[in-house]
Amino acid sequence: MTAEQSRSSRRARKVFRGRASSGHLVAVTAGLLAILVNFALLRSRDDVFLVAAADRDLGRGTTATADAFRLVEVQVGSDVLATLVAVDELEEVEGRIVARSISEGELVAISDFAQAAAPMGHRAMSIPVDRVHAAGGAISDADVVDVIAVVDGVAAYVVLAAPVLDVAPSSASGLGSSGQFFVTLAVESATALRIAHAMDGGTIEIIRSTGASEPTQLVYPEFEDTSAEAPAEGGPGAGG
Repeated sequence: MTAEQSRSSRRARKVFRGRASSGHLVAVTAGLLAILVNFALLRSRDDVFLVAAADRDLGRGTTATADAFRLVEVQVGSDVLATLVAVDELEEVEGRIVARSISEGELVAISDFAQAAAPMGHRAMSIPVDRVHAAGGAISDADVVDVIAVVDGVAAYVVLAAPVLDVAPSSASGLGSSGQFFVTLAVESATALRIAHAMDGGTIEIIRSTGASEPTQLVYPEFEDTSAEAPAEGGPGAGG
């Protein structure tokens, strides 16, 4: 082989190696890209979640119902997902109160809903009372209570069988000891006014009436005409 032939052979081998290396690099790059695309697709499927969106305009203060929402798919991070109402949380939202105005199609968050103040559309009213005037403080949120107002020497029931929503925590001296604490009741609006009037003009007695029958006498001492002293709206009833 001549020197010229040897040089040509070496150049041909270099060109072949260069082409082989380029082809190999392209194949490897394509393979890596395919792996990355597949990973991205799989990852994107994992990050799609079903969350609730408003199916109509929801006004502030209204009650959330199951038909007020529809499910939509979203791609969000775990931090954002934690704030939204996921598909398995819809039952928890139903019956809660809408805390802000929400437009149709808007994603809803857990913070957009609040617990109702009291069941059956009642109001929550907190009554400060000394334990000696509230069954010695032996009242819990599982009880119902009656409220008696004593004004100008006349005692009258202002509410019967009001559900107890909460009592003050026994952080200072405990419910069994003397001192003032708070009993929060579920009452109607008119009942709340009667209790407020009684607290301003006299004293309040809270009677634990869980399991008790309805009292036969509502006012003491009895008058020939008790309409002025008896509670309005047909007298006290359950929770008001």
